[in-house]
Amino acid sequence: MIRSSKRMFLFSTLFMCILLVTFGMNGSLVCSAADPEYSDLTAPEKTLTILKDVVGIDTATYSTNLDTHTQDLYFEVLPQEYVKYTLESNESKLEVICNFVNEKLRSIITYTDGSLRMTQPPTNTLEMAKEFINKYQTISSASYYSMLKSMLDNLEINKNITKTSENTKLEVTGNTSYTSFRWTYTVNGVEAPSKCVALKFENGFLKYFVDTWSIYKIGSTDLNISEDEAIDIAMKATENYSWNVSMGGDNPPVTVTDFDILGVSKTTLMIGNYIWKNESRSGDPFTLYPGWTIKLYFDKLYSGYVYGLDVGIWADTGEVHDITTMMWTGEYSPDENLNDNETAIELKSNEESNGGTDSNLKSIAWITLPITVILGVTIVYSKRKKAPHKLHKASKSSSLKLSGILLCLLISLTMIPMAISTPTVKASTYVMPVYGSTWNITAQEEQFAETIAADFAYKFSTYAGYTTYDLFGSQTTRDTVLENAEDFEDDYDHIAMFHYGHAGKMPDDDGVLHWDYFDDYGPYSGDNHLIWDYNVSQRTWRSKHFFVILWSCWQGDIQGYYNSSQQKTVGMPYSWFNGAPSNGDCFIGFKSASMPLTQKSEHHNWITYAFWLNMFDYYLTINHCTIEEALDTASQYFFNLDWEDTELYTGFEAVWPGFGSGDGWMKVYGNPDIQVY
Repeated sequence: MIRSSKRMFLFSTLFMCILLVTFGMNGSLVCSAADPEYSDLTAPEKTLTILKDVVGIDTATYSTNLDTHTQDLYFEVLPQEYVKYTLESNESKLEVICNFVNEKLRSIITYTDGSLRMTQPPTNTLEMAKEFINKYQTISSASYYSMLKSMLDNLEINKNITKTSENTKLEVTGNTSYTSFRWTYTVNGVEAPSKCVALKFENGFLKYFVDTWSIYKIGSTDLNISEDEAIDIAMKATENYSWNVSMGGDNPPVTVTDFDILGVSKTTLMIGNYIWKNESRSGDPFTLYPGWTIKLYFDKLYSGYVYGLDVGIWADTGEVHDITTMMWTGEYSPDENLNDNETAIELKSNEESNGGTDSNLKSIAWITLPITVILGVTIVYSKRKKAPHKLHKASKSSSLKLSGILLCLLISLTMIPMAISTPTVKASTYVMPVYGSTWNITAQEEQFAETIAADFAYKFSTYAGYTTYDLFGSQTTRDTVLENAEDFEDDYDHIAMFHYGHAGKMPDDDGVLHWDYFDDYGPYSGDNHLIWDYNVSQRTWRSKHFFVILWSCWQGDIQGYYNSSQQKTVGMPYSWFNGAPSNGDCFIGFKSASMPLTQKSEHHNWITYAFWLNMFDYYLTINHCTIEEALDTASQYFFNLDWEDTELYTGFEAVWPGFGSGDGWMKVYGNPDIQVY
């Protein structure tokens, strides 16, 4: 059954009431059945115990500082605690982030600087893994560790290995600087990536440890639907499918009803479930079921840059549980009229795109930014807040409709800390405008991209103390963006900025390649709706911007430079900071294609990247993480991986067989070890 977003408003209201009751009953949290001495400890005490007795840090020789300790709910259901410690000595520093679910350690991530003081010298990584598992089993009393440790026997050091024993798959991978061990639950070769234990050692020290084995259970192992049957089901389910497309500005939306499916680009079989209780099968996100993901591709690129459909089917019942549009991230001709529903864009082959003689393709390479589903919520701010000298401030407004308030509460209260200090008011020195273009994006993208924008404005205002402006949609104009960049540099000392939308790059009259992104009216409305790199640098000469996210294609291609002959900056990172990002700056963008937030992760077929972006924002603001820590913890939260192990860092693609693919990477320039407040 395809999920309906119309039920979400009633659910959000009911959920908040239940959540508040849950918080009130927090004293009855479930304890683990581990050793009494360890299980009776608080989460911060457990963290230090693990560092000393399991990791092997000589904690007595360090000064320790508890930076953060928050409590909330893991996927709306289980109590969890977040703990961050900093340990310092004269010659080294260690930052540790621990996440406890049901009072059991779910993950630990470390950041080291200098030579650490250990209770015993490190050995090879295989012995370190055995020692870690053995010591952690002693304090946690988890019986399955005996099985995990036994799979490490008779392994060769420094070799990539895959080994299976009954329902467990062990993968050992590494190079000269790191080694990772990952145990994943499997059934007949089908993996359940959510149910795993993982260890990674980097430069001879623990980088991270993850254990979700006891959190998840298997609801079904029946594979009643074959791959061919799943494809047939997907084809039939999409026969009458349609989608709406926003064309930005004052343009009317477009509805796409006629499309031709050319074939299947990819099929995936995985054991999992949706992560939120209201969406999950059987109402329990921690019970996992086998499911097919069938990707169907079209004959052409249709409005909204939709090149295919992603269909989710339960492999034991044959029920279709989701249909999502897939967005192309390749080149298109600027001469096409995308407002015409009958017009589809013929894609060029790789050979034509790279070596063809078409002047338009040589002169311009517009690329899409698909954005989307976040938390299954459909209600967004009904009114956008305008620029400071034009209207009132979003973060200080009391005129939000009930729907907007419920939205923010639903998104934030799901993870709201139960014990958090009120942030220092920084409204007079810190500001963050949030922009978003709705030009040529599907209605699903617009709906939830708007939610993402609202959430950034809300969290940076409420938890980081910023003055924020939510300017998503029609107020995202070229003039507003540039005027605000200059005005904010006049009025504030620290400026953060987030933008979502389509973008491109094009040589100027002198043949110098420049980067740009679009406002709400899109590129076909003329150059006055394109925000060029050199336009930005003309307004940011005071260098007050310090944190910028452009969730747009191409904008992270290069760090940038100054073209002295033209007296123009080249590249967005250089332009927003008016120079190469310094030690106090950080820029996040994309090389080539941006990640569609409707795109399901290759690490977890039930999670789209809008979830990840929302969690990144959460860790930045509520838990006061550095940017690097927020990248890692958001990735660990959903994928049980560090950010550098995810496809965001290693590379992702949107594939259209016979025509090519759009590859992309998330790029981070400057210093990711800074905090946003």
